[in-house]
Amino acid sequence: MISRGNIDRTINTDPSWAAVLYLFQHHSKLQNYLTDDYFDLENGFIQIKQLLKLSRHWAKSEQFMLHLAIHLFNGEVKIDLNDIDYLDLNNKRLVMEALKIRFKRM
Repeated sequence: MISRGNIDRTINTDPSWAAVLYLFQHHSKLQNYLTDDYFDLENGFIQIKQLLKLSRHWAKSEQFMLHLAIHLFNGEVKIDLNDIDYLDLNNKRLVMEALKIRFKRM
């Protein structure tokens, strides 16, 4: 598991990282993958290909949340915002908060 101190330092320095970490901390599926196996906060790296490979058999809503997190981080994965319609209310709230974090409290 990634230390709380490392997460806090990263959140306070970069809105892209802050949005990703928010989603991974608060989404029930993604929080299982907020580990050193997939995140290198000190070097600014996420194992995106590994996470995408893992997510192939996830529910569509879980895949969307992962894709959104990656998109907010570096734009490497394209998303269709219309897919938000398929999310439950809790996930919609997570999406809105992540967008606010990424774009500095719109």
